[in-house]
Amino acid sequence: MRKRTRWDYLKLAAFLLVLAAITYGMLFTPTGALFRTAKGRRALVGGLDALVQSAGPLGPVVFVLIYTLGILLLPATPFAIAGAVIFGKFHGMLYNLAADTLGASISFYLGRYFLHGIARGFLETRMPWLDRKATEEGFSVIFYLRIFWFPFIVLNYAAGATRIRFRDYLLGTVLGLIPPVFIFTYFVGAMRDILATYRRPADLLTFDLIIPVLLLALSFFLPTLLKRLRKGRELLPPTGEQ
Repeated sequence: MRKRTRWDYLKLAAFLLVLAAITYGMLFTPTGALFRTAKGRRALVGGLDALVQSAGPLGPVVFVLIYTLGILLLPATPFAIAGAVIFGKFHGMLYNLAADTLGASISFYLGRYFLHGIARGFLETRMPWLDRKATEEGFSVIFYLRIFWFPFIVLNYAAGATRIRFRDYLLGTVLGLIPPVFIFTYFVGAMRDILATYRRPADLLTFDLIIPVLLLALSFFLPTLLKRLRKGRELLPPTGEQ
């Protein structure tokens, strides 16, 4: 087992200091209100919209870059809302998915650099099954956790601390994020379109709004369904056997 070094502890301390600074900014500064309150989120969306519009044809690129850097240590939800409001249901989904994937990939490598050394000894001695499962079934673990809406930032850095292969992490992330990102972006985009012409409560009972709500409810049962289907296939006899 590899021993922890002073450098491992220094990297952990640096990571915790950055995390503490972000936490302070989120809780005690006006900028943090952009993520804590509904009024702040509206201001954030408006500011991002103005920035994207001023960038002209490069607006989507600017948005994806800001989104990617923001979710390294900040909640993804306000940025995802901004993507749906600024670009609509379908383009917003593509840009949100691209930024989520880039942010998750960068966070993974940051977790591997800053946290892997300090976590490796703990995983090998206290939770060897977790590290082994991450190595052998990394894709399945990430895929199911993404579909199940597991906290985005926590999973990104925690995965980097394990021995999971990046290709398994990336594939599980992309495929696992498609359903929740599509559902959430479509829902917010549909709300934007409806509220633009809203006159009475009955206007909310539309196909564009009801379908993503039903898909959102279904998504919470999807991991269990996939697990059962997978077990069913494992119980089938190999091809050619009676």
